[in-house]
Amino acid sequence: MKILSRKLMQQYDKYTIEEIGIPGKTLMENAGKNSAIFINRRILSHPAKVALFCSHGNNGGDGFVIARYLKKFGHEPIVFFVGKEEKMSPETRENYELLKRYKIRVTKIPNYEIWQKFRNHLIDSDLIVDAIFGIGFHGIVKGWLAKLIGEVNQADKFVVAVDIASGIDANTGFVDTAIRADFTLTMAAFKYGHFLGKGRAYSGVVEVIDIGIPPEVDTNFPPEASLITSQLVNYPQRSECSHKGSFGKVGIIAGSEGYSGAAILSARSALRAGAGLVYLFHPPGMENIFEPALIEPITIALPEDDAQAIDLILKKSEQMNTLLIGPGISLSDRTKLILSSVIKHSSCPLIIDADALNIIAQQDELLTSLKDKNVVLTPHIGEFSRLSKTDISQIIADPLSHLRSFWDRFNVRVLLKSFTSIYYNGEHFYFNIRGNDGLATGGSGDVLSGIITSFVAQNSDLDDAVIAATYLLGITAEEIACIRKPASIIPIDIIENLFKY
Repeated sequence: MKILSRKLMQQYDKYTIEEIGIPGKTLMENAGKNSAIFINRRILSHPAKVALFCSHGNNGGDGFVIARYLKKFGHEPIVFFVGKEEKMSPETRENYELLKRYKIRVTKIPNYEIWQKFRNHLIDSDLIVDAIFGIGFHGIVKGWLAKLIGEVNQADKFVVAVDIASGIDANTGFVDTAIRADFTLTMAAFKYGHFLGKGRAYSGVVEVIDIGIPPEVDTNFPPEASLITSQLVNYPQRSECSHKGSFGKVGIIAGSEGYSGAAILSARSALRAGAGLVYLFHPPGMENIFEPALIEPITIALPEDDAQAIDLILKKSEQMNTLLIGPGISLSDRTKLILSSVIKHSSCPLIIDADALNIIAQQDELLTSLKDKNVVLTPHIGEFSRLSKTDISQIIADPLSHLRSFWDRFNVRVLLKSFTSIYYNGEHFYFNIRGNDGLATGGSGDVLSGIITSFVAQNSDLDDAVIAATYLLGITAEEIACIRKPASIIPIDIIENLFKY
């Protein structure tokens, strides 16, 4: 499902109105009518009192239409107008005037003092509809409207936001003061701000409302981002007429003293995700740990001599379909030599994670040598901060810009892991929102990198592998949460339940 920036949504509207010839009035009518139908069918089970907060923009115009249809459906709407009439567009003004004809109560609220006289309506209302600011808003809500939004949030009422909750930046998800919605009814397509930053927490459940923009607009203005859903996921193809060699050979370079668990988790997840053969290259002296813990994978202790160890890895990698390097390898001089040699000389696809990312962050020449290679980096935000030499706060504020900038410099795919994970391949952004807080624990990233590596070995291209793996990790955590609280989920639970549901 497509996700649009502020600019692209505005282009959708403009092209639909000016080139296709669908009036803005019609789009507004569709937006309000279909939102009201959704509210009536999915949220309100009986006649209800609905308080609608509307301003002078087109978002407020949608709110006026919603009020009209809610009245038609037997509800009792009251509109609180917090904008300026002289700033209304023609279609917004027309719908504002229609409220009188339908005998819908409109109360003008020009300031906080006037609002104090009507604040009891928050207590009396069954539902609040937020139609104050639309996707054009950016910055910080100031003055008395910030106080009003605070009171709406404190009222403990069910809140529906129109298009985007007021106060959220539609491009970045930045929030200072914003309506905290239970549902967001967004027009035509998701917006970036629904899933990024604090915007995700403030948006609630987001539903797309059809407003009549024809599909041909997508062709003229191709979306730059998509939400990962089951329709977008392509798992590796398998056949009953196969053998272990049909499903690929995975090489994993992982583990060090005190960090054997990362290697075990990545190897086990690669197997559970379907890889035919898994080879774990590990430091010497750890045989007594890996041999008992890993029955199915082939464990290979690397020679003590650095040159011999590198030579062994490179020769074995010629037989591999993909290599994962990084989980728990530490930041020693030896691992730095191994990583450098693998990047420069291995020809198979590389998944680079964890400590390997931190090593690369210290050596700019390694990052440069990744350019145009078949590589995926899988950093969390802290690791990406080190890789990109950018403050964490700046990345959080605008992750898409920083991912695009990183690609422009190094031409390497990045999966940025967070509560909304973003994969960027230089052409398109893919947002993954599946999962829960059960994944917020050490080892989840090792499981994910193992799954990605497994899928690549099974002949998925890098894009399909990353998209499918992030989705699978998320839905597995969600299913486990049906039988145990997310706080109790550990990485081994994810591995043992892959493809179980």
